[in-house]
Order: sequence, then C-alpha cells, then structure tokens
Amino acid sequence: MKIANAPVSWGVMENMPLPEGYTPDRVLDEIAQAGYSGTELGPYGFLPTVANELKAALAKRKLTLCSAFIEMDLGNAAKLESGIATVLTSAKLISEAGAKLVVLADEITPARNAAAGRRELCNSLSWSEAEWKNAKIAVARVIEECRKLGLRVSFHNHAGTHVETPEEVDRLFSMFYASELGLCLDTGHYVYGGGDVVAYLEKHVGRVWCVHLKDVYEDKLDDARRQKLDFHDAVRHGVFAPLSKGDIDFSRVLSLLKKGNFDGWIVVEADVLPGGVGADAPFPNAIAARKFLREQGL
Repeated sequence: MKIANAPVSWGVMENMPLPEGYTPDRVLDEIAQAGYSGTELGPYGFLPTVANELKAALAKRKLTLCSAFIEMDLGNAAKLESGIATVLTSAKLISEAGAKLVVLADEITPARNAAAGRRELCNSLSWSEAEWKNAKIAVARVIEECRKLGLRVSFHNHAGTHVETPEEVDRLFSMFYASELGLCLDTGHYVYGGGDVVAYLEKHVGRVWCVHLKDVYEDKLDDARRQKLDFHDAVRHGVFAPLSKGDIDFSRVLSLLKKGNFDGWIVVEADVLPGGVGADAPFPNAIAARKFLREQGL
C-alpha cells in the first residue's frame, strides 16, 4: 500500500473558496514534510495545469501524483458531452504527469446536499430509472475515454451526490464488471451515508481500487443529522475527525485491506473548510495521521 494525502485536507475543496494562506507550494511542502509519498491533484487549477510544471513541482518534493478527483453530473444526459470534456481535461493532465487512476464522482446537487447523511431521505431522492440509465452511459464513456489515456476509473461514494448511500453504491456497481470499474472507498463518506465500512470490506474488498481514509465523529454526525445540516455545513461543524481520533475502527479496516491483498493508494483525508472545525491545523493533523499509519505497519 502507498500512502498519500490530498489538498482537501488543507481546505482546498471543489467549488468552494480557497483557504487563505494555503498556496499550492505550501500544501505540497507540508504533504511531503508530513511523510507522505503521494498527493491527489485537488481541484483543477489549484496545482499547475501544464504537465511538465506539475511533474517538476512533485519531483522537487519527491511526491507521486496518485490520482485526480473529478465530478460530473452523471444522471443528466444533456450534460454528458460537457462532462466528458471536463473529465478529459484533468485526465490528460494526470496521465502526462504519471498517474494511473481517475477518481470519478457524481456532482453535488442542492437537493442532495441538503439531504446528505439522512439515508432514507437520500434514497427517496435517488435518480429516476432514466437517470440511472444516463449515469451508466456516462460512467461507461468515462471508462472508455480514460482507457485511451492509460487510466483506470475508480468511483467515489460522495456525500451530497446521487451515489451516497449503501443502496446507491450497490446499484451503481451492479451495472459494471469488477474489471471495468473500481471503488474509491471513502470511509468517512460511507459512514456519513449510513453505511458500515467494515461490513462492506468483508464482502467487497476486491472491488476497492483506492481508499480515501477519513474518520468520523459519530456524535457530531448524529448532531448534524438532527440539525439537518447540509454536507458543507456538516464539514464546518467538524463531522470529520483527524484520522484515528473518531469512531471508525481503522485497525479492522486496514486488516481487511491487507487480507484482501489491496495494493493501491491510501489517501489520508480530513474534509475541512475555511472557518470550520479543523481548518486551523491541517499540517499537525497530517503528521499525526502518518504517525498512526506507521504504527499500523504502513
């Protein structure tokens, strides 16, 4: 297993204001200094968008680009071509920079964002049959186009999207062969969506191609559900914990990954947003998380 971190742990999140003071150079420096061997791309445009410049920035810190997280409005047939174009912009860049994996997710929508974390409500707001068919077509197109660039596609279960709950994850993966599409298992988001990470890995560890290792405070998650906070407000509320400080059993998670011969990237993440809980300590949290994983033999 290879261990990375990502700009999101510094508050650099798609479609959200950038955190003050956290420049690309600072974020990359701190990822490297905290002991990680890789990074994700982060939102397109945060790190250099010219492959040679990106490679030089990574090489300077002895970092490997492991993947790029890319959102797409998968259920909307009218946005298929524009979505593919967006995916390919990042996919071409990371392919040229040496990465081998695209992490694809559905796009956060206002309705699903508002319902995030409440499993029954989310399932009631799931895609229509026609939208599920559109999503299958869109994911298949992404797989096909990325294959031409030497990239595999791993799908990310993400709060605030139409693939959040265990039921939605299972339905999406029932549409594709295990050789076609992997799961980027975000442990924190799977719990956020009402799932049991350990139970999933006990059944489907072979489907996991990469992991976003993220912790959750169950009491804060319960509180966010009671307050009906949307996903971004729940992030500011501090639902996601520094790794090993929350309630996910990572000794069991890592044991199941090892048992399942998982050999992909583990990307440590702690979703934070400027002004919210945890946004003031990304570097010490990254150091502590790396120390915890070393204690687990990684």
